[in-house]
Amino acid sequence: MRRFYALCLLLLIELVPINLRASEKPVIISGFDDVIRQAENTGILKAAIKILEKDKTFSGMPELYETLSKQEAAPHFIIVSAISTWFDSRIDRFLFETQFPPHRRYLRNWLTQWSIEDFKITRIKEVISERLGRKFIVIFDNSDASLVLANKLHEQFPNQIVAIYLRQVVKKNLPDGATSFFTAFDIALAEFAADRMTAQEVERVGDAILKEKRTDMLFPPYAICPQSYNSCKGMPPGILPVCEKVQVHVQSLCQRRE
Repeated sequence: MRRFYALCLLLLIELVPINLRASEKPVIISGFDDVIRQAENTGILKAAIKILEKDKTFSGMPELYETLSKQEAAPHFIIVSAISTWFDSRIDRFLFETQFPPHRRYLRNWLTQWSIEDFKITRIKEVISERLGRKFIVIFDNSDASLVLANKLHEQFPNQIVAIYLRQVVKKNLPDGATSFFTAFDIALAEFAADRMTAQEVERVGDAILKEKRTDMLFPPYAICPQSYNSCKGMPPGILPVCEKVQVHVQSLCQRRE
């Protein structure tokens, strides 16, 4: 009888992690420049000037990441960026001040890690291999390096990566498996459609967008500002009111920029 109870206990220990894992949200793997921080990387001189300015995030992104990161075990938000390791403390301070959730970061050593693509794919493989059985959401911009990376990740990790989101900084065609976004609200809508966010969580991100009155906090001067922004197609009635408000607000801000 004692052996029977011992076997039942062992079986329970084996099953609990599986059950808990099934309810866990996907881990966020995120870029930094032009994803979280407005960067202006369209030229070396512009990038150098921008890096001397005070860092600014994109409105709605802290709320989105905090919502996607809600779970017991932290950190649930991982940065993989080609930014130099020299900026460790600056990034920590920026993320704290803009109220992003706890994070873990992998930055590139510019002296030894020359290839941005190799650095990112190696680090992301490490992140995924360290979390067997977990699912992942990848969020980057649509730079050429990120397009190549998105294609490789889609091919190599079709079962682990449930979504790849690329911010439309400039107009480009996306690889298979990637979804474009202009604002944090677009990701929230996609996650709602995938049953990974609730209507209330989507509304929270939408409210952050609606409170923003400055166009540049959503669409900096170097980025696309979609005047014909339409994110509400196919949305259910429960989410439609906030979606339509965000749509009108974004269109108004972009028309004002012109």
